Formats: sequence, structure tokens, C-alpha cells
Amino acid sequence: IDLPKGGIAAQIVSEAFALQGIKTYYGYYPWKRSFEYARRGFGAANFKWHGSLAWIETEQRKQHFWFSEPIMSDKEILFSLKSNPIHWQTVEDLRGISIGGAMATVYPTLEKAAERKLISLEIAGDYQSLFDRLLYQRIDAIALTKQVALHFMTYHLSEADIKKIVYSDTLLEQRHFRLMLSKQHPESPHYLQQFNQGLAKLKASGRYAELVEKLQAGSATPLN
Repeated sequence: IDLPKGGIAAQIVSEAFALQGIKTYYGYYPWKRSFEYARRGFGAANFKWHGSLAWIETEQRKQHFWFSEPIMSDKEILFSLKSNPIHWQTVEDLRGISIGGAMATVYPTLEKAAERKLISLEIAGDYQSLFDRLLYQRIDAIALTKQVALHFMTYHLSEADIKKIVYSDTLLEQRHFRLMLSKQHPESPHYLQQFNQGLAKLKASGRYAELVEKLQAGSATPLN
């Protein structure tokens, strides 16, 4: 798959800004630090950061950031082991199981279920940690967006481990991932407008569909 470091979201953002004559620069940090640098508007050595990607819009985050139109959307589902598959239709069907989630991600449905003691929601630092915990049977399932999870599995798990994993297509959440720009910078609304205009051009040209198709082609992990 011909995508630069950072993946499809970074490429979409870069190309959308480029259509508006704006060059983008990226730093790669753990999610918590990325969020904090973007919130403050600066990071180590007072280096200026305008924002971060790709995030889900929440009321809490809107206190600190402006949010773009969706960079991409995907459905969040549950991945489990073929030896212990999770089949469900309602949250009540998940009673008693432990579900892993990624740090810095909000899980409205699962968080409510965990508050009711219906399930156990366990947060890990990264995708690799989540899949390791699933494969070692320390959790029963992982909640991740379908294309992101399949892409990660294709490039980071062995073929033998991939064959151990299945997923349920029952929708947990419909996720819309966005660029968020810090309210600490007065120029952020301008950049947000420029990005949204560039994104619209990217979609109109057919380039956006091409990038999404590349992601899906690189996520062609057979699970059954």
C-alpha cells in the first residue's frame, strides 16, 4: 500500500491542505502527549503545534479545539478469538465479558455498559497491546474500527495469529474521524476553513476515493 508514514488520515490531510497551497508537518508521539501538545498549541522546546489527527468530536474536546469535516468514517465493531467468538445484537448480550479499548478513545456505549457493571472495559496503550492481550486470552474482545483493525492486523500480526481472530459485524459505533485544531492559535479557524475546502476538492477530483480504496485493498485480511 503506497501510503506515507502516518497512514491514510495523514495523507488525506496533507493533500487537502496542499490543494490550498499549505504544507503540513507532522510529529509522532503517544496519543496522550499528542493531544496535550495540540491542546496547548506547543510541545517540547516550545515547538508550535496547530492540531492533531484523527480524532472523534466530543463536547469535552470542543472546549479546546475546532473540528473539521470528517477525514474518514468507519464502523466500530468487536474482534474476538475464533475459539471464543463474540456474537451479539444488543449490549445485554455482552454481559460478563471483558473488552479492550485504545487509550485516548471514547467509547460511549461501552462506557455506559461498564458503569452498569455489565462488562469490563480495559484500556491499553496501543493496538499491539490490545491484540497481544486478546491473543493471550486476557480479554474477550477488542473494540476497534473495522478498516483500521484489519489494516493493522495485515501489517503487524503473523498469518497464524490472524487466523485466530474473527469479528462481529454488529455495529458498536459509527466513527467519524476529524482534524482538530487548537483554539490557542488565532489562525486556526482560517486553517480549518482551508482544510475543509481542500477536502471537498479532494473528494470532487476522485483522489479521496482512490486513497480509501488503497486502504481497503491493504486491509484485505480474510477472517471467517
